[in-house]
Amino acid sequence: MGLLFGQTLTEFNVNFLNLDAYVGMAGSLTQSQLAIQSVAGAGLPLLIWFVFIRLAPRKAGFSLEVLKLVGTMTVLNTLLAWMILPILYLFGKAPPDDVTNFLRYSQMPPLLLIVAAIVLYGLGWALFLSKIDGLRKEFLLFRTTDRETLTAGTRTTVPVMASLMAACIVLTFTLNGPVAGNAPARFSPPQDFVPVAQIELSTQAYSDETLATFSLDTPAYVGVFIAVRNINTTYFDLSVIGPDGYRSTVLHGEGYSADQDGGLWEENLSPGIYQVVLKSHPSPGTASSYLKPP
Repeated sequence: MGLLFGQTLTEFNVNFLNLDAYVGMAGSLTQSQLAIQSVAGAGLPLLIWFVFIRLAPRKAGFSLEVLKLVGTMTVLNTLLAWMILPILYLFGKAPPDDVTNFLRYSQMPPLLLIVAAIVLYGLGWALFLSKIDGLRKEFLLFRTTDRETLTAGTRTTVPVMASLMAACIVLTFTLNGPVAGNAPARFSPPQDFVPVAQIELSTQAYSDETLATFSLDTPAYVGVFIAVRNINTTYFDLSVIGPDGYRSTVLHGEGYSADQDGGLWEENLSPGIYQVVLKSHPSPGTASSYLKPP
């Protein structure tokens, strides 16, 4: 979605050890585009699952039935976050997440999002049930399958999964090659950022220390850059906090040590008063923060 909206890809990583992935994008987006981007992370797996489950036969072999059941449980249960986090959002307790970002950017009422997620969740399971030969037979399949069937299914599934992982690795290296030059300078603030604070971390511990305050009368694109040098601390957190319980992390570390490091945070914010806040245990080194004026 970022590429469709004109952003530049700066990083593309897939971690097979913890089944995680990260995409770095640079470039400003409107509130509506940010809302769409926030929902895209959940939307793409749902779309792929929908196409797969529609094409899958109602009665299939053991391996395909396993894939239908596990795939459905994995993908549809991601919607649970879209039912629970809006409740926390109502009470100002929601953590930073795609759900929280979507609510903030779209201005959709949290209760409406909960209803939409419940309806989508129910329709998804109804579609799954229509593509199997009854729940009882589906679970009996796992009890009665003999070793020969399991082995045959494994011989088919393992090469397919290995091929998919290999394709992802090739895709990662293919994308990261040309985008390496797009990455912003890690240790230096962009040209349009102005310094707002330089902190000696060794003098004391900092608890919700306000480094900068700014207010927005209209939605605006704001950036924060943090540069740290010679740091060695058990805890460091620089965040932007704002109205309605808003909190977004710029740089966070626990057991954090670096000769030099930096972090760039940019976001389209709603009107309100915002603060750049530092929490840090005593540490050698310095932290310099910069702000892109709204």
